[in-house]
Amino acid sequence: REEHMKELLDVSYRVDQEICKLDLYLPDCKNYPVIVFFHGGGLTGGNRKRPCEIEAARAYVEKGIGYAMVEYRMYSHGAKFPDFLEDAEEAIRFVASFMKEQGNEGPILFAGSSAGAWIGLMLCLCGQYLKDLPIAGWLIESPQTTSHFTVIQQELGLDPRLERIDEYAPLYYVGPDTKFSKMLLMVYDNDMPCRYEENMLFVKHIRRFNSEADLEYYVLSGTHRQGSAVKDEDGQYPVFKLTLDWMKRKGLI
Repeated sequence: REEHMKELLDVSYRVDQEICKLDLYLPDCKNYPVIVFFHGGGLTGGNRKRPCEIEAARAYVEKGIGYAMVEYRMYSHGAKFPDFLEDAEEAIRFVASFMKEQGNEGPILFAGSSAGAWIGLMLCLCGQYLKDLPIAGWLIESPQTTSHFTVIQQELGLDPRLERIDEYAPLYYVGPDTKFSKMLLMVYDNDMPCRYEENMLFVKHIRRFNSEADLEYYVLSGTHRQGSAVKDEDGQYPVFKLTLDWMKRKGLI
């Protein structure tokens, strides 16, 4: 553990749910931004302890950015929709409150990959979450923008390959009143089946209603989530490099 970094591990953000813990990686500076990250895994697997994500968290701290990695209830824990969304809101509120108690006035950003990215878009767009808590930026990697396939299977008992736009879909909530702060959207040219097309539909649908929306998207080379799990020729994760550049350009660091 480096001297300029503080690690607070296995912190409970919901005392009524044993699984609901998070890890905080914090720099030794003042008023820094904090990214709250939600892992992928199809709402049935995955966890916040993947080595590549811990490595990324420490790399962000090296740049003066706080990083929180969140565990949330999934179907494998007996969760149902919208338990995972409610957990995500609670985790973000917990981090924001904790940072305020520490005297840190930096912005709070959401980050999510795959299922975690779907959670982020749902929180961002459907209007009932985080109403009084501003999120300075949304870092979204390879989300499903139609109804999540596991939700379709578990809640409706249908074939998870089906494409649906209903209350389980971020696209369902895009309309004339859609507003958000800033969003960085990343998807892959060899992503999961239909994932690239879903994301392009999402971008066009957002811009159909708000041509001025602060939405940047990048199509990365590779398979699903490759940019946050496989280093490039520079020895860095492409998603980390993109995020850092985006945050600098948006004045968040």
